[in-house]
Amino acid sequence: MSSCRNINSNILFKIPKGDDFKYDSIPLVPEENFKLAAGDRFSFMFGTNNGEKIILSQSGVQNETNGNTQNNSNVFQNTQRQITYLVRQDGTSNLPVLGIVSVAGKTIVELEEEIRLKLSKNYINPFVQIRVTNQRVIIFPGKGDAQVVGITNANTSLLEAIALAGGIRDEGRANSIKLMRKTKTGKREIYKIDLSTIDGLNHAQMIVQSNDYIYVDFKPRFASAFLTEVTPWLSLLTTALLTYSIITP
Repeated sequence: MSSCRNINSNILFKIPKGDDFKYDSIPLVPEENFKLAAGDRFSFMFGTNNGEKIILSQSGVQNETNGNTQNNSNVFQNTQRQITYLVRQDGTSNLPVLGIVSVAGKTIVELEEEIRLKLSKNYINPFVQIRVTNQRVIIFPGKGDAQVVGITNANTSLLEAIALAGGIRDEGRANSIKLMRKTKTGKREIYKIDLSTIDGLNHAQMIVQSNDYIYVDFKPRFASAFLTEVTPWLSLLTTALLTYSIITP
């Protein structure tokens, strides 16, 4: 009987029976732009003259300065080094040249503009581009291994995120997908999505956000789960009875 309590005990986020729980309305696009928070990592690319050297290096054009030919691709490669900066728990980051900068709570566009204004005091027409490097969603695609999926595209859809995790497993329920998203109050809203019919195509295109939890419910297999739990005990009981029958005159 104690084994029965372990059947399908790996099911997460169950709604209690008889509970009047209500799901939140599904937003197809995020209600607000992504904002940096403690623990995020980002890189930024910087160039003077509105990014002139960056454009030249990307095009492969060589720049002649004081009679010397300089290969701008080397400059671009140095600029593109994967150096990332951590948003500390106090919401600041330590950036080269600028020092300590408050970044938490700012959108990417807001931070780009702030850094551009700071750099414009010492550089001519600075160009700044920021890229968050650790945006990810956590996906439980049905019964099986969970996936932490990195988001490289700001417009990644729900269907694309599930596809990156390998799709919905055989036992997964396409008509019962929970997406849990943290709001600015710190509480998570929960949306229930049905992708089992063509009517769900609209919800399949909803844009996911960093730190979303996506959980695909799965069909419990009570019979197979029960046999898996009980078989070792039946085998032990059978062995004991066989041993008893042998040694008993």
